[in-house]
Amino acid sequence: MEQNEFWKLISLIDQEALDDCDDEEAVAPIVSVLSSKTEEEISLFQEYLSQALYAIDGQKWIEESGESSGSGDGFLYARCFVVAKGYEHYTKVLNNPSLMPKSSEQWAESILYVAGQAWAELTGNDEEEYEREATVSYESFSNVALW
Repeated sequence: MEQNEFWKLISLIDQEALDDCDDEEAVAPIVSVLSSKTEEEISLFQEYLSQALYAIDGQKWIEESGESSGSGDGFLYARCFVVAKGYEHYTKVLNNPSLMPKSSEQWAESILYVAGQAWAELTGNDEEEYEREATVSYESFSNVALW
């Protein structure tokens, strides 16, 4: 899987469900498609997701996050929403932090679990056993260079 395929998978997100604050329903199409891929491709999805979230983990973005700026988790879920809105929106926010979501209703925590759910469907293992390893951490305040 290359990065452009990652963004093609992201484009499968049900934007209507996402805007209705049903992020679990919104990401279901990705889980369905990703679970038919290989374990390596699922790991690459997790890597690209982590990289995208890491790139917008910084002071400039949290200052523009409105209600989500009050906690590390809220800021993470707001960044997840930015990714879930697709490549074009993500690129705009990357280049202009003032476009960060301002409301706690604009969260997409469920995108964090897509790879684990797909892996569980593929392997028959429990999702909790999936190791969400990547070369960078998606957790808030991990990208030291941007803080």
